[in-house]
Amino acid sequence: MNTVTSHTAVSPSSKTDDPGTTAPTHVESARGAVALHRYVMASIWLLPIMAFTTPTDSIGKSWETLDSVKLVILAFGCFGGAFVLYRNVGHPQFRRVIDPLIPMFLYFAWTVLSVTWSPLKSVSLAQSGSLAALLIFATSIAIICTSRTQASKVLLHVNLALLASSLVVLIAYVIDPTLSGMDRVRIHTGGEALIHPTAAGATASLGLLLPVLCHVIGRFTWAKYLFIPSVLIQGAIVILSNSRTATGMAAITIGFVLFWYSTNRQRAVALCLGGAVCLASLIVDPGFSVISKTAGASAQYVARGQSGGELMGFSGRAEMWGAIWSEYQKALLIGHGYFVTSEKGEILVWNEKHNHDAHNLLLQVLSTTGAIGLLIFLLGIVQPALAMTLLRKGDDFQRRLFVMLAVAAIWYLGWAQLAVSVMGAIRPESLVFFALLGVGVGQSTQMAMPGKKLNRPGREPEKVMAGGSLSA
Repeated sequence: MNTVTSHTAVSPSSKTDDPGTTAPTHVESARGAVALHRYVMASIWLLPIMAFTTPTDSIGKSWETLDSVKLVILAFGCFGGAFVLYRNVGHPQFRRVIDPLIPMFLYFAWTVLSVTWSPLKSVSLAQSGSLAALLIFATSIAIICTSRTQASKVLLHVNLALLASSLVVLIAYVIDPTLSGMDRVRIHTGGEALIHPTAAGATASLGLLLPVLCHVIGRFTWAKYLFIPSVLIQGAIVILSNSRTATGMAAITIGFVLFWYSTNRQRAVALCLGGAVCLASLIVDPGFSVISKTAGASAQYVARGQSGGELMGFSGRAEMWGAIWSEYQKALLIGHGYFVTSEKGEILVWNEKHNHDAHNLLLQVLSTTGAIGLLIFLLGIVQPALAMTLLRKGDDFQRRLFVMLAVAAIWYLGWAQLAVSVMGAIRPESLVFFALLGVGVGQSTQMAMPGKKLNRPGREPEKVMAGGSLSA
């Protein structure tokens, strides 16, 4: 049979099947994807540095070297990330991940607008930049986390970054407890330490929870190798930080996961061991003298030298909440400006007059960005959460990821009651939140794709796009 050749003229721009014309586009796309991966990995390791401060005996106005380093990191997170995202605007995943995140980007725009009426414009602008860096970070992760392998790589590096951050604090504590901030001396005398013990406690609490989630629920093979270093390092920081909320949330979430995912035999063994310990205690210490001393020491540890009245007032937070609520009523709709909780930029609480945060996530958002900002913020949380519910109908990994995200959400829900959490300055806890947000949104967009073939366990090749390989 003779082949009939068509002589119809075709413009060069329409030759989409010509490798010569498509190669530059594919090369540019590949370069953009590689840059995106590098940006994400760099951000995971650089952003935790934002939680550290230069130790001083008093809070001064001088500019320290670490401040310059943090400014460079923030600029990299904002402008470097924006440039990398711009290079990936044509990425097929870009539009799909932007849609669930639109309300959160609108909230960011509202925080920038609030600079115009903020009494502390530099504070509002700087913290808006921090939020921008975290949103760009989450969006970048969502674009690349379309496979189990990429999600595994991101979660591995997040775990290692948390471990490294806590290791730095632990080394500082060994050198000088006051320098590290774990003994709380400097924060009670008007000075600054390497890190606030509350931030250190949150980092360590998540540093204990994440390996458990990744191993028990996510079934990532690398997670089991983090158990021993996490227990030794993160466990030590949880104890040294003496953060009751961090300790409580770690105990609740980890305890739930271990109980729920254990077998009936393992539960029975645990109960038998507990009964054996109680019986041995009765035999060795029938008068409960040792137990009484231990309980007394534990009570002193939990109380941190505070009276019963102070504990009932949530360590002074009740006074803080009342003062900030009164300030909020002066700007019901628009608030006082992002990260500013009072009309004049300072408020007298705990015998200290400065820009206190609300020590509660919703009150912080309400007092700084008003009822309008709170509404947009809640939409920014609800919309991606609804998108991630699609994971329940996905493959085995996606269903397990949904449970991981749900347990992490419980941790953040508890933490947000007594801290500004992810709406504060950049800390490892906010890094983890936006990393999980990116992973969840990225995977949920794969579920939303029509005709998407689900990845079944064992079918996905273990490859990493941006260089190297990693077993998940």
